[in-house]
Amino acid sequence: MLTRIDHIGIACFDLDRTVEFYRATYGFEVFHSEVNEEQGVREAMLRINGTSDGGASYLQLLEPTREDSTVAKWLAKNGEGVHHIAFGTADVDAEAADIKDKGVRVLYEEPRRGSMGSRITFLHPKDCHGVLTELVTSAPVESSGH
Repeated sequence: MLTRIDHIGIACFDLDRTVEFYRATYGFEVFHSEVNEEQGVREAMLRINGTSDGGASYLQLLEPTREDSTVAKWLAKNGEGVHHIAFGTADVDAEAADIKDKGVRVLYEEPRRGSMGSRITFLHPKDCHGVLTELVTSAPVESSGH
């Protein structure tokens, strides 16, 4: 079962400048930042609120670290903006299998490591009305790790 909007991923050319915009405009602060070498991105998670299931909702700002990354290719085609939406679930494996049984293509055979130690997979945007959709099982979060 999907429990919340975990995050909305926003692709950007300059992570520091984009973080500053969200801080100055909305008062959002960086909760966590990291470089994900596998996905070729530098990212910042801006925490929006907590949820009753112990998770939270975030904006995930993504800057590519190499030209061959998925985010770099997406930026070259689309420019800055909303890249994907991610839904939280207690069990990404079971949720992905259930959704796959409904005819939606799951992009990873096995979930991969995502932000803050989470487990993730993506659903094909052509099967989700043009929206790249991520499923996320969050790791327990005790404090900011940036």
